Amino acid sequence: MIRRTAAIIVGAIALAAWSVLLLRDHTRRSRGPLADYGPLPDYHLVDERNQPFSRASLLSHVVIADFIFTRCTASCPRLTATMAALQGELENRKSDVRLVSFSVDPENDTPQVLAEYSARVHADPSRWSFVTGQVDEVARTVVLGFKVSAAKVARGAGDYDVTHGNWLVLVDRAGRLRGYYSCESSDDVQGLVDDARRLERQPL
Repeated sequence: MIRRTAAIIVGAIALAAWSVLLLRDHTRRSRGPLADYGPLPDYHLVDERNQPFSRASLLSHVVIADFIFTRCTASCPRLTATMAALQGELENRKSDVRLVSFSVDPENDTPQVLAEYSARVHADPSRWSFVTGQVDEVARTVVLGFKVSAAKVARGAGDYDVTHGNWLVLVDRAGRLRGYYSCESSDDVQGLVDDARRLERQPL
């Protein structure tokens, strides 16, 4: 447990330098092939239906992932609104790209809570999944797997907040990380859609 927690903390610190590289990648993306940031490790979580959800659940599909929690009133509504817009655009384009929202507050975001959240944002369960799990496994998946920052911050009297990266992450059909995009940039979001379609056209 201690070793795993230490590894997660080290990984979170390293993400600051990682973010600089991602910002540079935004300026290069349109001029060549997509970057390859390596494979996702396996993970064992559950979705909003309390069904097992792992790396294998997404293989053979291009995936767009984000990282939210249902109590969030800062960046998460914007991330979820972006994912909802992507859902509509991908459907209109008859794309098979899948969407996954990973909760970074698994202590609160049970499958039932995520199911209610999914219904409120009109998520299509055949395309858009909401994922949670054991605290350590979620942290390992998000921070060390997707390389997105997430940390629990105490607010006093037993309450806490969660800070996390606001990236949309593109994963190819082989389970490899292929790009990071800001939900705050319409150009970035459109680039994400275009890059996802590029990956869809590539053979496995």
